[in-house]
Amino acid sequence: MQLNLKKNPLKPYLKLVPILLLWGNLSHAQRQRDDTSHYRTGPIPAHLMPIERAAGSSSLGSTYFYGGKRLSSPYSLEVPFYEIGDPTVSHHFAVFRSMTTLTRLTALLPLGYILLKQNQNKGTYWTFYGGSIVASLAFTIIGNSQINKAVTRYNELLRQPRVGLSVAPVLLTGRVAVGAGMTWQF
Repeated sequence: MQLNLKKNPLKPYLKLVPILLLWGNLSHAQRQRDDTSHYRTGPIPAHLMPIERAAGSSSLGSTYFYGGKRLSSPYSLEVPFYEIGDPTVSHHFAVFRSMTTLTRLTALLPLGYILLKQNQNKGTYWTFYGGSIVASLAFTIIGNSQINKAVTRYNELLRQPRVGLSVAPVLLTGRVAVGAGMTWQF
């Protein structure tokens, strides 16, 4: 009996497996390092002011003040949130917007039932109506909690001390004066 020992065609490529695994781990480490890109590399803009939440606000709706002026809606907070450039704040605001959209779409369910259903059952209609109210309330509470989290994070970022370095020429000596400073708000 003769054994037919053919050369394995994959054998030369098996040496590449450890290299590919190492490359995969390195690219994973690079992705993790890229995930930390949300740590601020530049200073927080000095013109940003804290956002205040009015006393008596509830989870069904809050009143916010920016720079001492009452905002008409939480959507007015989008500009300061964008300017601070924090991914956590942006994420909470995006979830708030999604929940608000879901609230509006859920409120249309009873209307859709009336328009699409020819022989209407009153019990089914009231189930749709009550369910849409409960779902709308749930989405509203979740959305408002997200906007409150965004405001809290935004204000935390503003409370962090701001450190700066200044270089200015001194007129009579021709030299340069270097100064360091730190500001703390609230």
